[in-house]
Amino acid sequence: MAEPPKTGETLFAFTARSATGARQKGEVAALDLKDATQKLRTQGLYPIDLAPQTVKSPVVKAARARRRLTQRDKADFIARLAKLTESQITLDRALGIIAEGGQGPLPPAATALRQHIREGGSFVAGLQDYLGINDAATLALVRGAEVSGALPQALASASAILQQRLALVRRVGVGLVYPSLLMVIAILSIGLIMIAVIPQFRPLVDGRMDMVPFLGRMIFGISAALTALWPFLVFGLVAMVIALWVLHRRGQAVPLAMRLVARAPLVSGVILRNQVMIVLHSLGALLDRGVTLSEALEVVTRASQGGRLSKALAGVSRSVVNGEALSQSLARTGLVDSSAVEMVRIGEETGDLSGMVTRAANEMREAADRDLERFLALFQPALIILVGLIVGVSLYALFSAIVSVNAIAF
Repeated sequence: MAEPPKTGETLFAFTARSATGARQKGEVAALDLKDATQKLRTQGLYPIDLAPQTVKSPVVKAARARRRLTQRDKADFIARLAKLTESQITLDRALGIIAEGGQGPLPPAATALRQHIREGGSFVAGLQDYLGINDAATLALVRGAEVSGALPQALASASAILQQRLALVRRVGVGLVYPSLLMVIAILSIGLIMIAVIPQFRPLVDGRMDMVPFLGRMIFGISAALTALWPFLVFGLVAMVIALWVLHRRGQAVPLAMRLVARAPLVSGVILRNQVMIVLHSLGALLDRGVTLSEALEVVTRASQGGRLSKALAGVSRSVVNGEALSQSLARTGLVDSSAVEMVRIGEETGDLSGMVTRAANEMREAADRDLERFLALFQPALIILVGLIVGVSLYALFSAIVSVNAIAF
């Protein structure tokens, strides 16, 4: 991969042969045509075709890459940076290694971020501008590391937080795939029966609908409505699929689905417990990096993205600022297990608040995992039973209408 052009340089596209006669294509940054030729000769290449090309701005490339970055891409980027910097590799070189990684959206974003830092920009601003990373906890950890110099540890903590959120989304998503597919197939099958089969029996009961049982009348009424509206329903379905595809390309489909699922009565409690665990883990990581308690609470409140948890954290933050102990504030919310609250209280008394908050998060993780596994184990068969009931009632209504039609005809 060619280095980004420096001030006054132009990017030249070349076709050249090596000393062995192998043909090679690429790009080289140079002041002019003569300088480009000399650079290629220095590399042992003999140019066949050499011409300046329109240089795509790294900012433009990064903007396009940012639109394609998913939450997993961002988490993988932070994880790779953490591993490279933990191996005593400088941030500049680590970004260079990722930039040389070949295809995909990460290399151009890493290239633009590297150039941004070389020009004096901050790492935090670069993560926001070129990778679209807006997670408050990640940015706070990196911002603190820019001051303290403990960037590898901060990146490792940020990576762990992002991976936990991805794990929650993945586990819930995988657990709901089969029931969701079953529900979709059942709805399509019932819709096909309503639109294509039942209308064929309608002429037999016209004028005698009062003799058809209630379920039969209901099934004929639903069939008539769906038959009249099916073009609009198909158009709406296609529009929804396109919208989901666009949101998926922008990396917004999964977060939107998680927000919708989190509002469901049976799922909200399970997801809320997992979110509280992630909040405690983020809080412990921030405190361990030297962030003050009030600032750390403000960061995790912004990262919670609204809802009941965000309101509860905002209340905890206000109480702590007013002098109340963190353990008391957390206990009053009712969202944190009593054992976790006790650990936080011990941390306040011993002066090891960050360590005990992290231990509380680990303990809540075990409880949250058990709750999630129990929910998924019960939810899948429950949804299958519900689908079976819907199909059974529909078929019973259909057959009762058919029997009524036969009785009227004969």
